[in-house]
Amino acid sequence: MTKRLVLVVALVVSTMACKGGKTKSDDQMRTPAGSEAAVSASVGRDAVERALLGLGIDGRVLRIDLNQDRKGASIRFAQAHLTDEMILLETNDAKPRVYGFTRAGLNSRWASDLREPTAFPVAANADVALLVSQHYAHAIETFTGRGALQFVDGGLEGVTMPPLELPFTPTGGAAVGNDTFYVPSLGSPRNNKTIESFSMITGQRGWGYRTSAEILTTPVVGGPSTDPKLYLATRTGHVLCMDATNYGFPPESTRWEQLLEAGVEYDLHVTEDSASEAGSVFLVDREGVVYCLNRITGGRRWTHATARTPRGGPKAFGPICIIPMKQGLCAFDTVNVIYALHVAGGPEDGKTRWVRAGQPATIQGVTFKLEGEVLTAGGKGFRVNGNAPVDRSALYDGSQVVAGGTAVTVEDHGRRPLWMDKDYDAIVARIGEKLIAQKGTTLLALDMWTGEPAGDAQNVPGLRLVPVNTTSANLYVVAGNALVYAFYPR
Repeated sequence: MTKRLVLVVALVVSTMACKGGKTKSDDQMRTPAGSEAAVSASVGRDAVERALLGLGIDGRVLRIDLNQDRKGASIRFAQAHLTDEMILLETNDAKPRVYGFTRAGLNSRWASDLREPTAFPVAANADVALLVSQHYAHAIETFTGRGALQFVDGGLEGVTMPPLELPFTPTGGAAVGNDTFYVPSLGSPRNNKTIESFSMITGQRGWGYRTSAEILTTPVVGGPSTDPKLYLATRTGHVLCMDATNYGFPPESTRWEQLLEAGVEYDLHVTEDSASEAGSVFLVDREGVVYCLNRITGGRRWTHATARTPRGGPKAFGPICIIPMKQGLCAFDTVNVIYALHVAGGPEDGKTRWVRAGQPATIQGVTFKLEGEVLTAGGKGFRVNGNAPVDRSALYDGSQVVAGGTAVTVEDHGRRPLWMDKDYDAIVARIGEKLIAQKGTTLLALDMWTGEPAGDAQNVPGLRLVPVNTTSANLYVVAGNALVYAFYPR
């Protein structure tokens, strides 16, 4: 199928080229280091753009070339971080520079310098991003790139403070609340707390909390901004939820605690609430048991022992939760109440349809849907397991529904994975019903329900960084030293 493309290429023009008679148009913008970025150009597609468009998904590609940003000196990015609004690109230097671009449109906003490379995942709220290194917490305003911490008293009131030098060695990244951030550690000479709070305005140290064992992963603030919660897990599998209170007002107690079957070595993942239910906390312990906990109560929604060894923490891409195992990627339905409908006869002969919470399926006039955890069928005069015609029925594993010339066999998928042991490095994005998998310099679209290829594998020349995007359908790629691409599906 012919694919339509709107190609927007950001060309970096040196100062000498600007002096050579080129003028800025209304469609150009100035990058932080003073280079020009043309946002509309009639040029051909390069090899990376062709690869992204070859994934079999209709969309457009934007590109930025920052190789000449430093007056002829090349740039090499070492890390790429995503917040809800921004993509942050960190250079490979002892004192890195971070470039901030909008995720929607890949528009340049700012560049900011760090004291040292970040060591943990970046966290952010609507206004501030927190980048934690081995010795510093760099709080950066996401709109301007300026330091977010300020002096509030004396002659320096309102002046930006330098990055916060942490009074301990952090063991994970920061969790960011409304006006407070929280950093885990092994304790410090001042106290034996394992997580401590800091003001997002002044950097002032606030309350701390000592868990029963060390926190070796990055905590998360989840829930609405009107009632945020702080989630953390220890190396012994002790999971805690507490109010993400202001640094000056410690929470009275934990909201809930859970003890898993084994310790936790990889970051947890918290999903947002839906209109009908609270979000979930996903974890995997060192024995390969996967947990889905209710974000509000801490109750176990489901667990599954994979008999696999994890090599990373869970990530939820809409309805699919991916866990990297040493034996390959493992995928679960996030709700994990799911039925497969195997169709024989009729226009959908040989197909499999899936029914999950909020996702019914209609076949030959019969609608299959979940009511709680029960699969039901409703329609006119269909037969179940050869019995007399009915208009409504509860269904179970192995039930067969016949409507007209079509037979539908029900399979209760239970708590087991949708698929597992797929040999890919990571899932980096979800686009519709497809997951984008990475293996080395290759990207490939997969059917998210089966894990099977849904197109041809695409080698991306010079591919170096692909940040994992769990919050939108966009795909971001850094190739070469400093070529940045964004793929936006239609």
